[in-house]
Amino acid sequence: MGRPLILHRYINRQLFMTTVMVTFILVMVLVSGRFIKYLAEAAAGEIAADALFMVMAFRMPEFLQMIVPLSLYIGLLLVLGRMHMDNEMVVLQAGGQGHGRIVRSLVVPVLVATTVVGMFSLYVTPRGDAEVTRIFEEQKDRSVLELLTPGRFHVKGSRNAQRATYAEHLNREKGVLENVFVADARFEGQGDANRLLTVWAKSGKLVLEDGISYLLLTDGFQYQGKPGQLNYREIGFDEARVRIGGEKSDSRPPEVRGRSTQELVSVRNENQEAMAELQWRISLILTVPIMALAAIPLARVNPRQGRFYRLIPAVLGYMLYVGMLLVCRSAIEDHRGGPLPWYLHMAWIHLVAAITVFLLYFGGRIFRRRAAA
Repeated sequence: MGRPLILHRYINRQLFMTTVMVTFILVMVLVSGRFIKYLAEAAAGEIAADALFMVMAFRMPEFLQMIVPLSLYIGLLLVLGRMHMDNEMVVLQAGGQGHGRIVRSLVVPVLVATTVVGMFSLYVTPRGDAEVTRIFEEQKDRSVLELLTPGRFHVKGSRNAQRATYAEHLNREKGVLENVFVADARFEGQGDANRLLTVWAKSGKLVLEDGISYLLLTDGFQYQGKPGQLNYREIGFDEARVRIGGEKSDSRPPEVRGRSTQELVSVRNENQEAMAELQWRISLILTVPIMALAAIPLARVNPRQGRFYRLIPAVLGYMLYVGMLLVCRSAIEDHRGGPLPWYLHMAWIHLVAAITVFLLYFGGRIFRRRAAA
């Protein structure tokens, strides 16, 4: 009884340390790339700088539910591969501790990882996505004054209407902009239907009236039309108001990724996106035990082959597995009309993966018996 417990603790301790290290590296790589993207949006004035860390915090469960299965898979490959390289597996097998004992030693860490990914996938991540959607909706309602970065142009609008705002200085305590430039363009068609309004003012400040935000500009000029045309006008003013915000809009329902799993189950037959999201969440959970079982035979290497002999092919196999799930998810979302055909269910991908794992364990014996027969 004592030797199996020592073996379990030894393997689990090595696996835990390796998995944590791999998870930390992958999180840093993934979070850094996403943070740079959000930082660029903050620099462009599309999102407030103080909301960056809140968005990243709510995105973290989504990152982890993708990283933990891969980290556990790589951790198993590294730990078991090292044990094969150092001939520890030979010693264990000589002592009566075969691969069945190794598999039983990994039951606890695989169950823990599966539980963590399940909690993230089914409960935590949807709430985080809903909060991220809420934050971005709030950013749309925030005024130019709150998002404006001094010395940079802030462009906001749609295809048919755009507004560029610039301020040389911003006194956030007094809420006063200095040397303000506003260019408001409306594109409704060709020719005279297009309108361009340009305003320059010495200063400006935010005012609120009837729930609508205005920029009160003082001591400036308004230019309307295109230079060189007869209808071009220049008007000086002491005070002028520019509307920079709309009335508070009702909160929209969250996107499919932000809906709870219970809601997805109830609407899965009427909404293809809900079906794709529900299957994806379940698939993330199934990848943990399937790939963990695959890592045990894949980590079996000859000391002459090197520790990383099968690491790259094994990782490529994992990427192929997850890539097929992502392709199937996109195909389900794009499907229109009628029930889903069998190939638009992710179950067959997991079945193929399970059969592949079975062949990794018993394929050699089956083929040898057939050859001998």
